[in-house]
Amino acid sequence: MFNKARLSYTIFFTVSTSFFSLFFLGSWIAYVLIEGVIARHLDENLVKTVKGIRQIVETSATLSSRSYLRAVAEQHLATINMQYLRSLSGEISTNDAQQESRSRILVKAIGSSGYTYILNSHGVLQSHPVSLLQGKDISEWQFVKEQINRKKGFLEYEWQNPGEVKPREKVLYMDYFDPWDWIISVTAYRDELVQLINAGDFRNEIMSIKIAERGYPFVIDEKGLVLAHPTMSGNVLAWDNEYRELFSKMINAKQGKVFYDWPDPETKEKKKKVAVFETIDQLGWVVAASGYVSDFYGPLQSLKKLFIVLVCVGLLLAFIISYYLSTYITAPLNSLLKRISAEQDLHHMGKGSDSDKNEIEELSDHFSLYMSQLGDNNEKLRQLLEEQKKSSLDLNIYKEIFENIVEGIAITDNQGTIVRANPAFEKITGYSAEEAIGHNPRILKSDRHPPEFYTEMWSMIETKGYWSGKIWNKRKNGEVYPEWLTISAVRDKLGKVSNYAAVFNDITELVEHQERIQYLAYHDDLTGLPNRLMALEQLRKMISECTRKNEKLICLVCDLDNFKTFNDSLGHEEGDRLLRLVVDRLRPLLRLEDVLGRIGGDEFVILAKTRGASEEYARSISERVFSACIESIQLGEQRIYMAMSIGIALFPEDADEPDELIKRAMLALNSAEKTKGSSFCFYNPAMEIEVQKKISYLVKIREGLRNNEFIPFYQPKVNLVTGKVSGMEALARWISDGHLVSPGDFIPVAEDSGLIIQMSQQIYEKAFSETAALIEEGYNLKLSVNLSPIQLQSDSFLEDLLAQQQKSGLATEYIELEITESTLFENTDQVLLLLRDIVDAGFTISIDDFGTGYSSLQYLKQLPLNTLKIDMSFVTGIGQNQDDEQLVRTIALLAKQFGLQIVAEGVEEKAQAEFLRQLGCNDGQGYYFAKPMKLEDFRSWLNSAS
Repeated sequence: MFNKARLSYTIFFTVSTSFFSLFFLGSWIAYVLIEGVIARHLDENLVKTVKGIRQIVETSATLSSRSYLRAVAEQHLATINMQYLRSLSGEISTNDAQQESRSRILVKAIGSSGYTYILNSHGVLQSHPVSLLQGKDISEWQFVKEQINRKKGFLEYEWQNPGEVKPREKVLYMDYFDPWDWIISVTAYRDELVQLINAGDFRNEIMSIKIAERGYPFVIDEKGLVLAHPTMSGNVLAWDNEYRELFSKMINAKQGKVFYDWPDPETKEKKKKVAVFETIDQLGWVVAASGYVSDFYGPLQSLKKLFIVLVCVGLLLAFIISYYLSTYITAPLNSLLKRISAEQDLHHMGKGSDSDKNEIEELSDHFSLYMSQLGDNNEKLRQLLEEQKKSSLDLNIYKEIFENIVEGIAITDNQGTIVRANPAFEKITGYSAEEAIGHNPRILKSDRHPPEFYTEMWSMIETKGYWSGKIWNKRKNGEVYPEWLTISAVRDKLGKVSNYAAVFNDITELVEHQERIQYLAYHDDLTGLPNRLMALEQLRKMISECTRKNEKLICLVCDLDNFKTFNDSLGHEEGDRLLRLVVDRLRPLLRLEDVLGRIGGDEFVILAKTRGASEEYARSISERVFSACIESIQLGEQRIYMAMSIGIALFPEDADEPDELIKRAMLALNSAEKTKGSSFCFYNPAMEIEVQKKISYLVKIREGLRNNEFIPFYQPKVNLVTGKVSGMEALARWISDGHLVSPGDFIPVAEDSGLIIQMSQQIYEKAFSETAALIEEGYNLKLSVNLSPIQLQSDSFLEDLLAQQQKSGLATEYIELEITESTLFENTDQVLLLLRDIVDAGFTISIDDFGTGYSSLQYLKQLPLNTLKIDMSFVTGIGQNQDDEQLVRTIALLAKQFGLQIVAEGVEEKAQAEFLRQLGCNDGQGYYFAKPMKLEDFRSWLNSAS
């Protein structure tokens, strides 16, 4: 019917397969969905039927149990009424009548554990099987409150006896006997009333339910006894056949759906049945709805047949539609192929029709040859157009570049007359192209260059053919500006100059940047003062002038005291503002020929020439600087009082080179800074020696740290009342080459260089471990170690301290850290926060050398202190200087007011110790008790002291 190579076959096969697949898939999905809906509907009907059967059974059970309880209650009421009539007739007393009624009621059994009790309207038991409960008030129980309120009718509630795991449901019927105010209550557990239920009460109603064509309901109890079934009776679990396992499975499962084989009552052949069942937990009964599967799922068989018919119809339709579409689509192609074959020469078309190719492939062969011929013709045309296009494109490119380039371009003839100018020319010079054309470029001349400049320019153009460089020209508005200009000579084919082309850029912004960079290279950006580089250059010139004129020169290096503290607390913006305000105060103090420069963060240099006594003039300038700093500076809401330290070096006395002169002024500044407050210091050669000594010590200290040469010496603290050793202070000592180095020589160098941190870690590590060992030996000692202000500036100080303490095993309660008053002046808020963290970690804090600094009572109040140490300079004056004694009394009184422990340093005499004891000082420390000792000597001293 079809040629497999033809397009019609492909279309037919593809369309028929696709159509049939879609039709089959759609029909199958519809079948599955409908089958699911029908099956679900059938299952839901079975479940509803079971629910209905269950409701009938539960209702019958409830009515049966309630009827039974009511009948018992009415019997009891008749008994009570009879005894009541006997009491009215005088035959017996009321008490006897009531007692007789109780006796008769109590003997009546209700199920296995049901009973009757009587209570009055106040909730007091009048009768109960448990005699101990008679007369007890149970009105607080919720169901009793309901009884008192209603007095008659049914009541359901839960009850849990002692020892039972959970409460059980109970049913109660009550009646009221008004003459005696008795509420007769008959109660029993619901699950025990099953035995009172008669299946015959509901059997007929259940069996009347119609399920499909031959289905029926049935009921069995948990022991297998048939309660309702159209054909079965007895106990199904006693059967000896395959059905016993079926019913056992249903009883154990309690709920579900089962399929099983069951004889057909008409043909006696076994057929598949289905049963949906549930268990009534309160009764232990299984209710089920069953029927033959063929009765329930008959519609599904019809649906299957319908599905098969639809599939066959779909297959037939697929063939018909596919054949029609394949014919409809390929007919125009076949017609076109016939016309092409008939109208074109086969010699040019190639081979004839190939039966192994489809219609599209044949048509493709025809068009391939046609396109090949068309391509040959187009290539010839393209080559002609390309030659014209190239010439035109070059001209367009040059035009676009000329019109849009950011550089200004001017083209002149060989006489220098402008013949062309681009838009950038107008933008830079202000002259439009119309205004410039016909004029000589001399209209842009600024007169900033001498004639020789232009002569040299044109000489280079004539010899080399071009010139390039920076030139100052003038705009149309008269503004002079810098530009980078390139002039090139354009020659014709004969080598003669036909034109000149000038290309230029406005470099105003670049020149300004260069000037700014040049300025910043020699000036301080914040204050506008000469920086260190320019100050040195000016100092070099001034030294040269002084040498030539036999004059003298003074160099003052000034430093703002505590500027870092102000900068950190106020912020860097306010710190910068403070520096500018200080410069504003310093400038008026100097002459025009004097130099004021900034050579560091808060360091300034003043250079001044003088013909007279240079030292006197230096003192005069220093005093003027101090006077300018006396008045406070207002920064926002803060009022700042500044102090300044000044180092002075003289030319030619101290140095004759700029670097050396400033260096020696810096050395003098270091000495001046050691004196608190505004002070100045002249350079002397001893400072150089001291610096060399410090450098030497610095090298040795680093070597000593590497060799672990720093050790703690211990000086004991003695309780002034008991005379017992209460602790000791660990003092840093350095044993270098077998000799003990004075702490006054190496500790200041270590603090200035920052090596005090590593040194302290070395001392702490040994002191903590050695103290822990002493405590293990039985000594009760508290260790004090000194704390440098530099250590408190380390972010990891507390973390490192805790690591050393934990490594040593020494508890924090045995460690006291001593700080000096000067510590409080460096980042006060930060120090306070860190000290509180230290105390929170378990350490204690003492303030050392109290009274020698400038700390205020406010600091004493804010600091988390434990101990206050009186400086030895005051203790030494006890017995010799009344002022010192009065100061010691005042310090001791302050310490007591703040609840601090008091330790006196430098106790060297018994009279001093006695004086301090009478003031209430806790501990003393000094040579009177013992000098600082190595660990071995300290241990021996402890043994002798104990």
